[in-house]
Amino acid sequence: MKLHHIGYVVEHIKEAQQNFETLGYKVSQEPVNDDIQKCRIAFIAREGEPMIELVEPYENNKSLRKMLTQRGNAPYHLCYEVEDVEALFDELSEKEGWMPLFRPVEAAAFGNRLITYFYNAQIGYVEFVNSK
Repeated sequence: MKLHHIGYVVEHIKEAQQNFETLGYKVSQEPVNDDIQKCRIAFIAREGEPMIELVEPYENNKSLRKMLTQRGNAPYHLCYEVEDVEALFDELSEKEGWMPLFRPVEAAAFGNRLITYFYNAQIGYVEFVNSK
């Protein structure tokens, strides 16, 4: 398991990209619409560091819209790349303290690789993505 990216909820991807470029980040993936997760997603990167996923929620994405209202643009999850998301989902679902948010689904931003999310009160939101 390795850290893949840091998820950052933003009001406007393009504006966030421009500001991150000031810090030396480059666009590594143009925005993609993900209708399953109800958001637009883009990736930015700086050499030798984990990517940042910019997540712009659709208007009907109530949970991320609420997060934006309460905190503004901010990091909100870590994502780890794993060999088998479905096996990890089953394993973590049985562990105390790990609350699954949804079963693995295909994610447009990852070329339809499977992802899933968990919430853990001690560390917050954690996303897992299949390595292939």
